[in-house]
Amino acid sequence: MKKSRIFISVVAMLLCVSVIFVSCADKPADNTPGGAGGSDISPENSVSATEEQTSSKPKYTADDKLIALTFDDGPSAKATNRILDLLEKHNGTATFFIVGYNIDDNTSVIERTHKMGCEIANHSNDHKNLTKCTASEIRNQVDAPNEKIKALTGVSPKLFRTPGGNFSGVEEEIGMPIIQWSIDTNDWRYKDASNKGRSEAQRNADLKKISDKVINSAESGDIVLMHDIYSFTADLCELIIPGLVEKGFKLVTVSEMYEAYGVEMKNGKVYYSVDVIPASVEPIEIGNYKVKTNGGVLNVRAETDSNSESLAKIPNGTPITVLRSVAGWAYVEYNSIRGWVNAKFLERI
Repeated sequence: MKKSRIFISVVAMLLCVSVIFVSCADKPADNTPGGAGGSDISPENSVSATEEQTSSKPKYTADDKLIALTFDDGPSAKATNRILDLLEKHNGTATFFIVGYNIDDNTSVIERTHKMGCEIANHSNDHKNLTKCTASEIRNQVDAPNEKIKALTGVSPKLFRTPGGNFSGVEEEIGMPIIQWSIDTNDWRYKDASNKGRSEAQRNADLKKISDKVINSAESGDIVLMHDIYSFTADLCELIIPGLVEKGFKLVTVSEMYEAYGVEMKNGKVYYSVDVIPASVEPIEIGNYKVKTNGGVLNVRAETDSNSESLAKIPNGTPITVLRSVAGWAYVEYNSIRGWVNAKFLERI
C-alpha cells in the first residue's frame, strides 16, 4: 500500500514537470520592453511604425535627375485637378503659384494639392504688376494669400512668383525667394479661345510642338513655367509629364529640387534654375558662342559655383566670347564684367 502511494506521487510529480516544460516551450520569446533581449517597440506599435516608414516622402539627392514643373494663376477646379491626377499617376509633385482671388472658390483643390505633397506658393493677391505698387500695396499682395493658404493647409508659402515676372526694384519689399523659370512653355499663347480658329489637327500640332521642346531641352535643375487655368495646359501635361518621366526625370517641387542640389534660397533673391553640372562634362573650346536658355537669362557668377554671387545676367540669344573654360564652366566678358557661366547654356556660332 505504501509502495502504491509512492508510485502515485512520483507519477504526479512527473506530470507536473511535463506540464511546466510544455508551457515554457510554447511561450514566445519576451520582446516586450524590459524583457530579455527586448525592444523599445511593443508588438502593437511595430505595425504602425512600419507603415509610417513606408509612407514617408521620398528623399532626393544631388545624384537624382530632378526637374520642377510650376503652374501660375490657379487654381481652377477642372484644369488643376486633371494635372494633379497626372502627377499622382506618375509619382510626381509640382509647385503651384496661387493667386489670392482664386482661393475661396477652390479650397478643396488647394487641400488636395497640399495632401499630395505638392508645394503651394504665392503669386500675389490680385495679379498686379508689383513694380508699379507702393510698399504697403506690395505688402498686402504678399501677406493676404500667405495668410489664407496657411489657414487652409497649416503651412505658409515659402516661395513667391511675381505676376508677369516683373520684380525689378521690389525684391526686398517682397521679402521671399522669387522664383522665375528656365523653360517657358508659352502655353497661354496657345490657350483655347473663340478667336483662334484652329482645327483639331492644328491644336494637336501645337501640343506636340511645345511638349517636344520641353522634353528634348529639359536639363536637371530646370524650372518649367505653365498655367493651370487652361484645358490646353492640362492636355499639354498629358504629354510632358510621362515624357519627362520616361527620360528619367523625377518631378519634384521647387523647394525639394533646391534642397536636393544643396542651394539655400534666400528672401529677396531671384532664382531661375539650379546649375547642375555633371561630373563627365569636359571644358569647351575658346571662341564665339550664343546664349541659349529657353527664354531665361544666364547668370554670370563670381566663381565656378552655382551658389556664388551673380555679377550680371545675360539675355537669351546674346552673342558672347568664351575667354577660357574648365569642366562645365566658361569664363566670359559681358558689359565690361567678367565671370563664369554654366557652359551648358552656350551654343557655338
